[in-house]
Amino acid sequence: MNLEEVKRLDDEERIRFIQRDRFVKYPRARRILDRLEDLLKYPDTLRPPSFMIVGDPNNGKTALALYFLRNNLPYERESGEIVYPVVFVQAPEKPDLSRFYDYVLDALKIPYRRSAPLSHREALIEQAFEEYSVKLIIIDEIHNVLSGSTLKQREFMNGLKNLTNYTKRPLVLVGTKDALIATDTDAQIASRFKPEYLPLWTYDKDYLSFLNAIEKTLPLRKKSDIAFNERLSRKILELSEGYIGEIVSIIKELAVLAIRSGKEKIDISLLRELGWVAPSGRRNVTGLG
Repeated sequence: MNLEEVKRLDDEERIRFIQRDRFVKYPRARRILDRLEDLLKYPDTLRPPSFMIVGDPNNGKTALALYFLRNNLPYERESGEIVYPVVFVQAPEKPDLSRFYDYVLDALKIPYRRSAPLSHREALIEQAFEEYSVKLIIIDEIHNVLSGSTLKQREFMNGLKNLTNYTKRPLVLVGTKDALIATDTDAQIASRFKPEYLPLWTYDKDYLSFLNAIEKTLPLRKKSDIAFNERLSRKILELSEGYIGEIVSIIKELAVLAIRSGKEKIDISLLRELGWVAPSGRRNVTGLG
Protein backbone atom coordinates (compact mmCIF):
# COMPACT_ATOMS: atom_id res chain seq x y z
CA MET A 1 0.00 0.00 0.00
CA ASN A 2 1.50 3.35 -1.04
CA LEU A 3 1.24 6.56 0.97
CA GLU A 4 -1.63 7.97 -1.11
CA GLU A 5 -3.64 4.85 -0.36
CA VAL A 6 -2.79 5.12 3.35
CA LYS A 7 -4.07 8.72 3.34
CA ARG A 8 -7.51 7.41 2.38
CA LEU A 9 -7.69 5.13 5.42
CA ASP A 10 -9.62 6.13 8.53
CA ASP A 11 -7.99 8.15 11.31
CA GLU A 12 -7.08 5.27 13.62
CA GLU A 13 -5.48 3.26 10.81
CA ARG A 14 -3.41 6.25 9.77
CA ILE A 15 -2.33 6.83 13.37
CA ARG A 16 -1.18 3.19 13.66
CA PHE A 17 0.77 3.69 10.42
CA ILE A 18 2.51 6.77 11.88
CA GLN A 19 3.38 4.97 15.10
CA ARG A 20 5.26 2.13 13.37
CA ASP A 21 9.04 2.13 13.36
CA ARG A 22 10.38 3.58 10.13
CA PHE A 23 13.99 4.36 9.23
CA VAL A 24 14.64 7.53 7.25
CA LYS A 25 18.04 7.76 5.61
CA TYR A 26 20.22 10.86 5.95
CA PRO A 27 23.76 11.66 4.77
CA ARG A 28 25.73 10.43 7.79
CA ALA A 29 23.61 7.28 8.03
CA ARG A 30 24.13 6.57 4.31
CA ARG A 31 27.89 6.83 4.79
CA ILE A 32 27.84 4.29 7.63
CA LEU A 33 25.45 1.99 5.75
CA ASP A 34 27.83 2.09 2.77
CA ARG A 35 30.70 1.07 5.05
CA LEU A 36 28.64 -1.81 6.42
CA GLU A 37 27.79 -2.95 2.90
CA ASP A 38 31.50 -2.86 2.01
CA LEU A 39 32.27 -5.12 4.98
CA LEU A 40 29.73 -7.68 3.75
CA LYS A 41 31.77 -8.04 0.54
CA TYR A 42 35.15 -8.04 2.24
CA PRO A 43 37.23 -11.23 1.75
CA ASP A 44 38.33 -13.27 4.76
CA THR A 45 41.58 -11.81 6.14
CA LEU A 46 43.80 -12.30 9.18
CA ARG A 47 42.98 -8.78 10.38
CA PRO A 48 39.49 -7.95 9.10
CA PRO A 49 38.49 -4.27 9.08
CA SER A 50 36.20 -3.22 11.91
CA PHE A 51 34.82 0.01 13.35
CA MET A 52 32.53 1.44 16.02
CA ILE A 53 29.30 3.43 15.58
CA VAL A 54 29.33 6.03 18.35
CA GLY A 55 26.64 8.44 19.46
CA ASP A 56 24.58 9.74 22.35
CA PRO A 57 21.61 7.74 23.65
CA ASN A 58 18.47 8.10 21.49
CA ASN A 59 20.50 9.32 18.54
CA GLY A 60 19.83 6.59 16.01
CA LYS A 61 22.67 4.09 16.49
CA THR A 62 20.57 0.98 17.10
CA ALA A 63 17.92 2.05 14.56
CA LEU A 64 20.62 2.29 11.89
CA ALA A 65 22.08 -1.12 12.78
CA LEU A 66 18.64 -2.77 12.80
CA TYR A 67 17.77 -1.20 9.45
CA PHE A 68 20.93 -2.75 8.01
CA LEU A 69 20.04 -6.07 9.62
CA ARG A 70 16.51 -6.03 8.15
CA ASN A 71 18.06 -5.63 4.71
CA ASN A 72 20.38 -8.58 5.29
CA LEU A 73 18.21 -11.19 6.95
CA PRO A 74 18.94 -14.94 6.83
CA TYR A 75 17.85 -16.66 3.62
CA GLU A 76 17.94 -20.07 1.96
CA ARG A 77 19.97 -20.74 -1.18
CA GLU A 78 18.60 -22.87 -4.01
CA SER A 79 20.86 -25.64 -2.72
CA GLY A 80 18.96 -25.58 0.58
CA GLU A 81 21.85 -23.99 2.50
CA ILE A 82 20.89 -21.41 5.14
CA VAL A 83 22.87 -18.15 5.03
CA TYR A 84 23.21 -15.64 7.88
CA PRO A 85 24.94 -12.62 6.28
CA VAL A 86 24.88 -10.65 9.54
CA VAL A 87 24.89 -11.75 13.17
CA PHE A 88 23.44 -9.05 15.44
CA VAL A 89 23.67 -9.39 19.23
CA GLN A 90 23.48 -7.11 22.23
CA ALA A 91 26.46 -6.97 24.54
CA PRO A 92 25.81 -8.63 27.91
CA GLU A 93 24.96 -6.40 30.88
CA LYS A 94 28.53 -6.82 32.10
CA PRO A 95 31.79 -7.92 30.41
CA ASP A 96 31.08 -11.65 30.46
CA LEU A 97 32.63 -13.47 27.49
CA SER A 98 30.82 -16.70 28.31
CA ARG A 99 27.42 -15.03 28.14
CA PHE A 100 28.42 -13.20 24.95
CA TYR A 101 29.28 -16.51 23.24
CA ASP A 102 25.88 -17.81 24.35
CA TYR A 103 24.20 -14.80 22.69
CA VAL A 104 26.05 -15.45 19.42
CA LEU A 105 25.13 -19.14 19.40
CA ASP A 106 21.51 -18.30 20.26
CA ALA A 107 21.38 -15.80 17.36
CA LEU A 108 22.51 -18.57 15.02
CA LYS A 109 20.13 -21.11 16.63
CA ILE A 110 23.05 -23.43 17.37
CA PRO A 111 22.43 -25.99 20.16
CA TYR A 112 25.08 -26.02 22.91
CA ARG A 113 25.59 -26.74 26.59
CA ARG A 114 25.88 -23.60 28.73
CA SER A 115 28.34 -25.48 30.90
CA ALA A 116 30.61 -26.19 27.91
CA PRO A 117 34.13 -24.65 28.10
CA LEU A 118 34.73 -21.38 26.29
CA SER A 119 37.05 -23.15 23.87
CA HIS A 120 34.24 -25.50 22.86
CA ARG A 121 31.82 -22.63 22.23
CA GLU A 122 34.50 -20.74 20.28
CA ALA A 123 34.89 -23.80 18.05
CA LEU A 124 31.10 -23.97 17.57
CA ILE A 125 31.01 -20.29 16.58
CA GLU A 126 33.87 -20.69 14.11
CA GLN A 127 32.19 -23.74 12.57
CA ALA A 128 28.79 -21.98 12.40
CA PHE A 129 30.29 -18.91 10.71
CA GLU A 130 31.66 -21.15 7.99
CA GLU A 131 28.51 -23.25 7.67
CA TYR A 132 26.14 -20.26 7.51
CA SER A 133 28.45 -17.95 5.48
CA VAL A 134 28.41 -15.25 8.15
CA LYS A 135 30.09 -12.12 6.81
CA LEU A 136 29.70 -9.58 9.61
CA ILE A 137 29.11 -9.40 13.37
CA ILE A 138 27.39 -6.37 14.96
CA ILE A 139 27.43 -5.92 18.75
CA ASP A 140 25.02 -3.31 20.15
CA GLU A 141 25.24 -1.58 23.56
CA ILE A 142 28.99 -2.24 23.78
CA HIS A 143 29.25 0.42 26.54
CA ASN A 144 27.75 -2.26 28.85
CA VAL A 145 31.34 -3.52 29.08
CA LEU A 146 32.12 -0.61 31.41
CA SER A 147 29.99 -2.13 34.18
CA GLY A 148 32.86 -4.49 35.01
CA SER A 149 36.36 -4.00 36.39
CA THR A 150 39.20 -2.82 34.16
CA LEU A 151 40.55 -6.37 34.12
CA LYS A 152 37.18 -7.79 33.01
CA GLN A 153 36.85 -5.09 30.37
CA ARG A 154 40.27 -5.97 28.98
CA GLU A 155 39.46 -9.69 28.96
CA PHE A 156 36.18 -9.08 27.14
CA MET A 157 37.68 -6.77 24.52
CA ASN A 158 40.55 -9.20 23.94
CA GLY A 159 37.93 -11.91 23.45
CA LEU A 160 36.27 -9.80 20.73
CA LYS A 161 39.65 -9.25 19.08
CA ASN A 162 40.28 -12.99 19.12
CA LEU A 163 36.79 -13.62 17.71
CA THR A 164 37.61 -11.56 14.61
CA ASN A 165 41.00 -13.31 14.35
CA TYR A 166 39.75 -16.89 14.33
CA THR A 167 36.56 -16.25 12.32
CA LYS A 168 38.33 -13.78 9.95
CA ARG A 169 35.11 -11.74 9.90
CA PRO A 170 34.69 -7.98 10.46
CA LEU A 171 33.16 -6.80 13.71
CA VAL A 172 31.17 -3.60 14.22
CA LEU A 173 30.54 -2.24 17.71
CA VAL A 174 27.66 0.10 18.53
CA GLY A 175 27.58 2.26 21.65
CA THR A 176 27.74 5.61 23.38
CA LYS A 177 30.88 7.72 23.65
CA ASP A 178 31.64 5.93 26.92
CA ALA A 179 32.36 2.82 24.85
CA LEU A 180 35.55 4.49 23.60
CA ILE A 181 36.93 3.95 27.11
CA ALA A 182 36.56 0.20 26.64
CA THR A 183 38.44 0.20 23.34
CA ASP A 184 41.25 2.21 24.94
CA THR A 185 42.16 -0.72 27.19
CA ASP A 186 44.58 -1.95 24.51
CA ALA A 187 46.41 -0.16 21.67
CA GLN A 188 45.66 -2.98 19.21
CA ILE A 189 41.95 -2.87 20.05
CA ALA A 190 41.83 0.92 19.77
CA SER A 191 43.46 0.72 16.33
CA ARG A 192 40.88 -1.79 15.11
CA PHE A 193 37.73 0.02 16.19
CA LYS A 194 37.99 3.52 14.78
CA PRO A 195 34.83 5.49 15.62
CA GLU A 196 32.16 6.63 13.17
CA TYR A 197 30.24 9.36 14.99
CA LEU A 198 26.52 10.09 14.85
CA PRO A 199 26.59 13.69 16.13
CA LEU A 200 23.64 15.65 17.47
CA TRP A 201 21.74 17.54 14.80
CA THR A 202 22.30 21.22 14.12
CA TYR A 203 20.26 23.65 12.02
CA ASP A 204 21.67 23.07 8.55
CA LYS A 205 20.64 21.74 5.14
CA ASP A 206 21.03 18.12 6.24
CA TYR A 207 18.63 18.70 9.13
CA LEU A 208 16.08 20.39 6.88
CA SER A 209 16.45 17.61 4.31
CA PHE A 210 15.81 15.09 7.09
CA LEU A 211 12.64 16.91 8.17
CA ASN A 212 11.44 16.90 4.57
CA ALA A 213 12.13 13.16 4.27
CA ILE A 214 10.19 12.42 7.48
CA GLU A 215 7.22 14.48 6.31
CA LYS A 216 7.07 12.41 3.11
CA THR A 217 6.37 9.32 5.26
CA LEU A 218 3.35 10.89 7.03
CA PRO A 219 -0.20 10.10 5.79
CA LEU A 220 -1.51 13.62 6.43
CA ARG A 221 -3.97 14.98 3.86
CA LYS A 222 -2.41 18.45 3.74
CA LYS A 223 1.18 19.57 3.25
CA SER A 224 2.93 20.83 6.39
CA ASP A 225 6.19 22.01 4.75
CA ILE A 226 7.97 21.63 8.09
CA ALA A 227 11.42 22.16 6.54
CA PHE A 228 10.30 25.42 4.93
CA ASN A 229 8.81 26.86 8.11
CA GLU A 230 11.87 28.21 9.91
CA ARG A 231 10.07 29.00 13.15
CA LEU A 232 8.62 25.50 13.36
CA SER A 233 11.77 23.64 12.29
CA ARG A 234 13.96 25.59 14.71
CA LYS A 235 11.54 24.98 17.58
CA ILE A 236 11.51 21.23 16.89
CA LEU A 237 15.31 21.24 16.95
CA GLU A 238 15.34 23.22 20.19
CA LEU A 239 12.90 20.85 21.93
CA SER A 240 14.75 17.77 20.64
CA GLU A 241 18.13 19.15 21.72
CA GLY A 242 19.47 17.62 18.51
CA TYR A 243 18.66 13.97 19.31
CA ILE A 244 17.32 12.18 16.26
CA GLY A 245 15.04 9.99 18.37
CA GLU A 246 13.48 13.10 19.90
CA ILE A 247 13.02 14.76 16.49
CA VAL A 248 11.22 11.70 15.13
CA SER A 249 9.08 11.32 18.26
CA ILE A 250 8.03 15.00 18.21
CA ILE A 251 7.02 14.83 14.56
CA LYS A 252 5.11 11.57 15.06
CA GLU A 253 3.20 13.04 18.02
CA LEU A 254 2.45 16.18 16.01
CA ALA A 255 1.19 14.10 13.09
CA VAL A 256 -1.14 12.15 15.39
CA LEU A 257 -2.38 15.41 16.89
CA ALA A 258 -2.91 16.82 13.37
CA ILE A 259 -5.18 13.89 12.52
CA ARG A 260 -7.13 13.92 15.79
CA SER A 261 -7.64 17.69 15.65
CA GLY A 262 -8.84 17.55 12.04
CA LYS A 263 -6.13 20.00 10.93
CA GLU A 264 -4.37 17.37 8.79
CA LYS A 265 -1.15 19.37 8.86
CA ILE A 266 1.58 20.21 11.36
CA ASP A 267 2.03 23.82 12.43
CA ILE A 268 3.48 25.86 15.30
CA SER A 269 0.14 25.99 17.16
CA LEU A 270 0.05 22.19 17.35
CA LEU A 271 3.61 22.19 18.66
CA ARG A 272 2.56 24.55 21.47
CA GLU A 273 -0.44 22.35 22.20
CA LEU A 274 1.79 19.26 22.34
CA GLY A 275 3.64 20.68 25.34
CA TRP A 276 6.83 18.72 24.63
CA VAL A 277 9.47 18.83 27.37
CA ALA A 278 13.10 18.71 26.19
CA PRO A 279 15.29 15.81 27.43
CA SER A 280 17.26 18.01 29.83
CA GLY A 281 14.00 19.31 31.29
CA ARG A 282 12.78 15.79 31.91
CA ARG A 283 16.03 14.86 33.64
CA ASN A 284 15.75 17.90 35.91
CA VAL A 285 12.17 17.01 36.83
CA THR A 286 13.23 13.50 37.86
CA GLY A 287 16.21 14.83 39.80
CA LEU A 288 18.79 13.36 37.43
CA GLY A 289 20.02 16.65 36.04
